[in-house]
Amino acid sequence: MESCEECLRLENRLRAASEHYVNLIVQRDQMLRNANPKASTVESVMRQARFRRNAAGRIFLDHRINHEALSRPKTKRAGQL
Repeated sequence: MESCEECLRLENRLRAASEHYVNLIVQRDQMLRNANPKASTVESVMRQARFRRNAAGRIFLDHRINHEALSRPKTKRAGQL
């Protein structure tokens, strides 16, 4: 199955959301290692980033499933000519 423009856009959106989430995890871990008291403030931002990453993944997966279904050749059902 070939990727359409929307597939590529959604895939890039998912990749960017995942990278942002990972960067926040690294930032929080560094803050915890340095005993920075503001490390807990990153938690709410991480929750939002995880939510956005998961949403981007669901949208991308839904699009790919629908895209794949639409790109399959239609078969005739029993009784149809």
